[in-house]
Amino acid sequence: MDSKNKKDQKPKKSITSKLFPFFKTANPILTDADLDKFVYRSVSEKKFNSGVVKFSRLYALNKTWVKYLLAFILGLIMSIATVLLVEVTGLYTGGFAACLQGIARLVYTAMMKHASGDNAELVANYVFNGLFWGLYLLLNVPLTIFAFKKIGKSFAGLSLTYLVTLQLLGFVWGTIPGMHSVQIFGDTSTVNAYLDNFGVKSIIFSPNWFPNNTPSSLVPTDYPWSPAAWANGSTTATHDIKTDVIVENISKAFLLLVYAVIFSVVSAFCYTLMFILGGSTAGSDYLTIYWSQEKNKNVGSVFIIITSVSMLIGIMMGTYGSGALIDPKHYAGWQYFFSANLFTSFVWVLLNGVLIDKWFPWHKLIRVEVYSSNVDSINAKLKTVKYTHPATLVSAQGGYSGQQTKMLLTICMVVELPQLITVIRSVDKDCLISSSYIADIDGRMTMQRQAF
Repeated sequence: MDSKNKKDQKPKKSITSKLFPFFKTANPILTDADLDKFVYRSVSEKKFNSGVVKFSRLYALNKTWVKYLLAFILGLIMSIATVLLVEVTGLYTGGFAACLQGIARLVYTAMMKHASGDNAELVANYVFNGLFWGLYLLLNVPLTIFAFKKIGKSFAGLSLTYLVTLQLLGFVWGTIPGMHSVQIFGDTSTVNAYLDNFGVKSIIFSPNWFPNNTPSSLVPTDYPWSPAAWANGSTTATHDIKTDVIVENISKAFLLLVYAVIFSVVSAFCYTLMFILGGSTAGSDYLTIYWSQEKNKNVGSVFIIITSVSMLIGIMMGTYGSGALIDPKHYAGWQYFFSANLFTSFVWVLLNGVLIDKWFPWHKLIRVEVYSSNVDSINAKLKTVKYTHPATLVSAQGGYSGQQTKMLLTICMVVELPQLITVIRSVDKDCLISSSYIADIDGRMTMQRQAF
């Protein structure tokens, strides 16, 4: 292109230049006439609500009977979720309950192995549910006493309400005939018909799922695949047995993962609301709350540590131990321990802990700025409610009015923000409150405990 054509070519106008014609260059020099055109137009007033804290309205809940009612409802929700998403699927619940769940499954397998009579399975099912729900209730008697003395009366009362509701209703749901065959999203029982007959829930991916040297006594009479056919890798049919079993296990493992994710969300929701109400889900949560207060640790982090250890013990007994109890020669390999049940159970533990930390950011700090003409009165009100966090009054000049004003600056825990806003609004309902997370802090400050 020659220079003449370049000169004749007009530059394209940007969107900014079209909207504001006086912005012709990257650094425009505006005249008074241009500035007269640049005016902030009047808009209607809009109210903003703080969204930093999830379920913020519950923090300011003062009616005791409402708290106990909510604890009952949360226990009801978790009882249904535990039966349908844990008990019948092969997942493991959290905390000390996972250990007791492992014992219950081990006892059930032992009873089924030595079962005799027409009602043997029915009796074993009642024993399983009694151990699954009853042992945990008994274990919590000394733990509730510990919580009552070390943490608080209200905390122990709310936790006990949730616990009794969960355990009693869970036992009722679990003993309903046919409940254990209910699979909401799909069947996650093992494809090994022999293990399934004894109630063992284990999904593995080893091609030696049915060992070649399995004695005929271990093969159910109605099982169509003989050990010889398994050794050859196929039957007279066109399907490859090993491939079929592995593919079926993968699909069942995926379904088990779906159950784990859903249970993570439901349990984290119930756990979080119980913490906000001033209680817990009992069991290991008693120790979690106590340790978190004493060591200033996040609830979710402590929960993951305690639950992971309990989960390993539970799976060692309930899944791996149950299979080894039936026949240690063939069902005690490492494949039966590192199963999909182990993996998906830890998925729900980790996801649950992450969600609790997100929804209940107990020890995260936040910077709060209050812009009001009644800052002195707000500061006086904070003293009357024994607000112990650092609060600073900053003198300033209004940019619009030119009058002297003050700003209150404070740092508190995120979970305390709803109560702090309530106190501030009781003095000045129209003031502006700005809050932002603090990434890091160096120094010492007085920390308030969660009110239990």
